[in-house]
Amino acid sequence: MQFSKLLDVGRWFDAFPGPPGPLYLVAVAFFLIWTLASVYLYFFRRKVFAGNGALIGMMTRFGGYAIAIGLVGLFLLAMRYAGIPYLSIRFLLYVTILAAIGYLGFIVYYLRMRYPARLAEVRAFEMRRRYSTERKRGKRRR
Repeated sequence: MQFSKLLDVGRWFDAFPGPPGPLYLVAVAFFLIWTLASVYLYFFRRKVFAGNGALIGMMTRFGGYAIAIGLVGLFLLAMRYAGIPYLSIRFLLYVTILAAIGYLGFIVYYLRMRYPARLAEVRAFEMRRRYSTERKRGKRRR
């Protein structure tokens, strides 16, 4: 019965949807955990990924997107529970959930395809920096 309601596309764009069902609590828990984990990993990335500059760089580069997706999802769920017309459209929440799934897919793609090369690049830079001699600054001759 619930699946047939999901396939009814006209319900997705209803400006005044009915009260949220129990499935929305799962979405609230998901976006709350998503947002808290993203914020923690973003702000404490140097401690969490200590010694792995490639993961620190990846979190610096892509962490803000995860936080944004989580905050938008929580905002839309809050509007859904508050019953604000036009901001509580189901379609917006579904798009945000798809964005979260797409983000996870991109992270998996990045870790499998691009991360190994980036990791080798960062390790090579660290090795060059570790074993390179310090340049002595001498006085300039005029």
